[in-house]
Amino acid sequence: MAASPTVTIFNANPLAVQVQVNNGPRFAIDGASPPNWVPQAPRSGGPTYSNTTRAQNVIAPGANSLTLIQIGAPDPFTATLNLPKNLQWNSLQIYLFFNSYGDLSWTILNEGQFVIGNLQLTSAAPP
Repeated sequence: MAASPTVTIFNANPLAVQVQVNNGPRFAIDGASPPNWVPQAPRSGGPTYSNTTRAQNVIAPGANSLTLIQIGAPDPFTATLNLPKNLQWNSLQIYLFFNSYGDLSWTILNEGQFVIGNLQLTSAAPP
C-alpha cells in the first residue's frame, strides 16, 4: 500500500498567518524574512491528505476551503483550492502570496512541479 502524500503549506509573505483547512483547527505559519525571504512552513499542525474525502484539516481532490487570518488584516480571507481528481498526488506543496489584505495568490506543486494556481498579479509602479 502506498504512503499517503505529504501536504505542506508555505507562507511566502513577511507577516505570519493563522490557517484553517476545511474548517479544521487553526495552525500558525511564520512569515518569510529578509535577507533570503525563504517561505515558512507550519511549526506544528497542518493538513493531511485523503484520496477520497475532504474533512477538517484533510485535503482531497476537488474543492477545499482554505481560511487565512493575516496579522493586521481586518477580516479572515477564504480561498477555494480545486485539486484535479485525475492526478496521482505524491507530495503537495501549497505556496501562499498576499498582494494586500484581500488579495491572495496561491500555487500548488506536486513533487515540485506546477499543477494549478490562482495568481493575482498587479503591475504597480515602484515608489
